[in-house]
Amino acid sequence: MTSNVIEFKSMTRPIAQFIRVDGAHGRFGDLYAAGRLPIDRAIFDASRISNQKEFVEALKHDGVEIVLDTEVAELAALAKYQTHVKKAPWAELTAEGVLDSSYFNDNQSQANIIRWIAKFAVQHHVDTVLSPTHFLGDRKFDKWLDIDLRSCIALRKALDSEGGSHIAIDYPIIHLHTALNRDDFRKDIIERIADLPIDNVWFRASGLGSEPKPQTAKQILASLYDFQQLKKPLIMDHTDGLMAQALLAFGGVSGIAHGIGERGTFNAASWHKIPQERDTNKPFGRTIYIPIPRLGRRLSKKELQVLASAKGGKKHLGCQDLCCQHGVSDMLTESRQHAAFQAIAPIQKMSKIPDFNRENYFIEQPLRQAEQLARNIKDLNPSKVDADNLGVKLESLKKRMTEHHSKIGKFSDALSLLHDERGAGGQRAIACSPRNLSLTNTKKRGG
Repeated sequence: MTSNVIEFKSMTRPIAQFIRVDGAHGRFGDLYAAGRLPIDRAIFDASRISNQKEFVEALKHDGVEIVLDTEVAELAALAKYQTHVKKAPWAELTAEGVLDSSYFNDNQSQANIIRWIAKFAVQHHVDTVLSPTHFLGDRKFDKWLDIDLRSCIALRKALDSEGGSHIAIDYPIIHLHTALNRDDFRKDIIERIADLPIDNVWFRASGLGSEPKPQTAKQILASLYDFQQLKKPLIMDHTDGLMAQALLAFGGVSGIAHGIGERGTFNAASWHKIPQERDTNKPFGRTIYIPIPRLGRRLSKKELQVLASAKGGKKHLGCQDLCCQHGVSDMLTESRQHAAFQAIAPIQKMSKIPDFNRENYFIEQPLRQAEQLARNIKDLNPSKVDADNLGVKLESLKKRMTEHHSKIGKFSDALSLLHDERGAGGQRAIACSPRNLSLTNTKKRGG
């Protein structure tokens, strides 16, 4: 009797990593010029790209794919439209309010916006435009999907007529992560976007986060496997950390998109609310967070200083990679360089692992290393005096480190079980094809 043996080819397909360029494009440019930002795909905001032409041109010269985010989702949200997004050209249509559904329900207004976007994309020589879509969980308007589908079709026609037939369109689905898990929602979306003139499908899953959450990870992976019916590459946007690595390792998505030290999570829960005015008595400026290598989470500069001051702290927390020759000291003084390396290096490393080995690799290496490091960090005993001097609540910090260690253990158990259930050759998202990428230049930059 002859047994049937199923053989799986050991493919090693690249992982698509899109880097969102924020307002600090000057620092991005410096890192890129120094060979410390080896990116293949970059996303520019419509509100900022006109002031970032020099960096765009440098990336284009090296064959990096340039993606345009139209930011219409933010312009339609009360909590967002008064931020930097108001500098997007089409924000001029409304001087006093949001770019709400009335601007898209009216056929002429919608056509004007779409034509404006197409001309802008051609003018800035982008390779891809994220189709102008909206947060589908909008509490004030529940018909965005109908509008967004029409906008996508109209954008293709407008790009073609404006000389941008070579410009690709990717379609972002922006919703609560729990909504993506609903069978009825997935069925409706799959049916309605299947024939759109798009290349890749993107997800911005509100509430997904980057923390290791076992049940959330299993649920979103099951949903992503269902979305693979579309036979298109899938990109998870605004996601980094252990969650992003898990989605890639288990074949849920073809790639991820995030910023350097920011835009690693997405939460639209308060998008419908009018933003509160800033308390002028509180110090201005955002807290700078520093990724801790192999831990799968970030710490504020002050938290890192407190933990590093404990016996054994610098040994466990200090970066030993190329970005930081002097460990914790460089992490604090060269935080942007450190964040850039730590954002890109883990994905580059996973990309070199054969597809069907990525699950086991992630569990046995990054995840196991994170659990061990979390155990060592939670057992540190920094000085309360040092913590008080820096304004850090020590007990709260130690509690969070202990909880993080516990979460990683449960995350590892859940993914190990899923790995056993899937077996060899489990379902995986199709690879994301390169657009305007030069393999020679990519290798030269270290990608």
